[in-house]
Amino acid sequence: MAQRINEFNANHTGQDTFEYIEIFGTPETDFSNLTVLQIEGDVGDDTGTILSVHPVGTTDASGYWWTGFLSEVVQNGSMALYLVEGFSGQAGNDLDTNDDGTLDVAPWTSIVDQVGVDDGSGDPRYASLTLEQNYDGISFTVGGASFLPADKPLGTDADWIRNDFHGAGLPNLPGTLDSNEAVNTPGAPNSQSPPPPSAPIITEFLLDHTGQDTAEFIEIFGEREADYSETWLLILDGDGSANPGEVLVAMQAGTTNNVGFYATGAVSDAFPDGTATIYAVANFNGSVGMDLDSDDNGTIDQMRWDVVYDSVAVSHERHGDLVYSDTVLTLTLRRGANAPGGASRWPYYRDTDSAADWFRNDFDGEGLDGFSGSVEVGEAYNTPARVNRVGRTDYYNSVNPDAAQAAFRTALHDAIDDHVYHPYSDDQTDTWDILELADENPGNGDSVITIYKNASYTKFGGGNGPYNREHTWPKSYGFPDNTFHNSAYTDCHHLRISDGPTNSTRSNTPYGNCDAGCNELPTDANNGVGGGTGQYPGNSNWYDNGQDIFEVWFHRRGDIARSILYMDVRYEGGSHAPTEMSEPDLILTDNLGLIQTTGSNVDTGYMGRLSVLLEWHEADPVDDEERRRNEIVYQFQGNRNPFVDFPEWVDCIFNGECGGVEIPACIRELFPSWQAGSASCGDTSVYSVLTYTALLNGDCSCAP
Repeated sequence: MAQRINEFNANHTGQDTFEYIEIFGTPETDFSNLTVLQIEGDVGDDTGTILSVHPVGTTDASGYWWTGFLSEVVQNGSMALYLVEGFSGQAGNDLDTNDDGTLDVAPWTSIVDQVGVDDGSGDPRYASLTLEQNYDGISFTVGGASFLPADKPLGTDADWIRNDFHGAGLPNLPGTLDSNEAVNTPGAPNSQSPPPPSAPIITEFLLDHTGQDTAEFIEIFGEREADYSETWLLILDGDGSANPGEVLVAMQAGTTNNVGFYATGAVSDAFPDGTATIYAVANFNGSVGMDLDSDDNGTIDQMRWDVVYDSVAVSHERHGDLVYSDTVLTLTLRRGANAPGGASRWPYYRDTDSAADWFRNDFDGEGLDGFSGSVEVGEAYNTPARVNRVGRTDYYNSVNPDAAQAAFRTALHDAIDDHVYHPYSDDQTDTWDILELADENPGNGDSVITIYKNASYTKFGGGNGPYNREHTWPKSYGFPDNTFHNSAYTDCHHLRISDGPTNSTRSNTPYGNCDAGCNELPTDANNGVGGGTGQYPGNSNWYDNGQDIFEVWFHRRGDIARSILYMDVRYEGGSHAPTEMSEPDLILTDNLGLIQTTGSNVDTGYMGRLSVLLEWHEADPVDDEERRRNEIVYQFQGNRNPFVDFPEWVDCIFNGECGGVEIPACIRELFPSWQAGSASCGDTSVYSVLTYTALLNGDCSCAP
């Protein structure tokens, strides 16, 4: 079987983090004698130079080898890809020394295959087969293409179909596949058919709640705006006094919303209240009433589906009850006393196939329309088709503020990381919707209050109007591209409603303290704050863009500071766990030389001034309005600003002023169950204050 260049992607929507080159050949064969070369084709840019070198490895069982995802390695303009044998050169070699469009240096023994791209600028074509603009009726330069001949290969550009520029097939890119485009399929057969979405997980359910059960639902999480109609949600009876294994409910899933959740909608008295198992399966071909465990031995004996994506069971632990999942939520879930009527994954994406992934939902219905409950420790809100949430105590349960600075910061980052991304602008819930609630005028629910001017404007739902959105950490400092799932760009903990002119004046100026020689931006008087002008500092903002100083007015400087301090801890590089999209490392500094604009999303961005922000944090304490804002953003994103919840934590995280004795995890997680009894070192069911004292004194240790 002849080896060939089978597919490539050099350019896609957003930052080019999913570039790749794919080779097809004999399955499970070592092709280390072959190398893929990328050769510069743009005139004036070292034409004919080897831009990158990619040694080929061993093909898989289907015959595919690919580079893995490359980030901004394969260039967007004219270039050629060569698959060669016996390569003896290196990146940077000039193969066209006189730039006449013909390669006069050949550091290889033979050329196995070649394909190129021409951007229409009159560049030389180093590949015998070059894909031009408009070769397929599309006027744009080819960003990627797949070898997909209609019948026998012709050896012409007709053998190639350009890949969807918007990323169909690539991780978490939106994709807008047209009939004359191919899916991006690295390491898989080339295709013009859209790939199925990734497997969903069950993230929340409600079988039983206070009063008549009018709000039952099942929720799944998967790819955003993806068709999950081949997924069926089943509830199997587990009641030993009834018919264990009987299909009681079978509901076909639909399309997820723009953050990846789908919920069945409120169902009334259709779900069982007793022991039951919930399945998410592919292509269910059975029916309600079918008995899938005919001999009632706790094992499914009729697989009426292609695959089980996920499952979770609730057990009332009565005699004869049966469950059909390895994940079983029992009476004692999160130290409860009754079997949960509903439950939520926390965090929403964690899936270890154990009860530890789950919190019981508030039985009184907190979070549901028309219900008024109260979320206690060990409980979650009811949040159909929205991000799962727990109470503040459970949210920070893994964070020990008495730990050393580095350990404290790591735990705090982990607690606020991986929030649900909302689009900047969208026809579903977007940052406009969140901000118009978060920055709502406390004196008039039909209007918003702007961050700098303190002006009140009637809500208009986004778009062109008197107010816009301010990135308090300027997006130009690390994340300027509004690419899909750029979490920092749309993070509403630092986005604020701002009046347009003030936002433009501030631009990307770092925060700092000014003086009377600066320019004034007065505020309006609203809700008992703001107003007045003419005297520094008064109730005004002050700026000197030439000195890189923007001083926020007194009533909002603490809010701004805590937003920016949050960004420093939330974004530490790495990737977003559910989507695997890369994130920047955002660092606060007083060194203005480090604070530089970036033309694209980068690994590290700087902002300042740290010392001033710490000063503002102390000068303007957290108020009820800021706490309310934190709760609203939490409702949408699923993460909190810890410096609003615990302002005192700033001292340890940023000043290194840490202290206290580290509380052992076995005690810390049981704070809510402390009793006033005497110390009992060996009893793991009850921990008293005296037990805690004994631990600190070294008289007692965590029981095994």
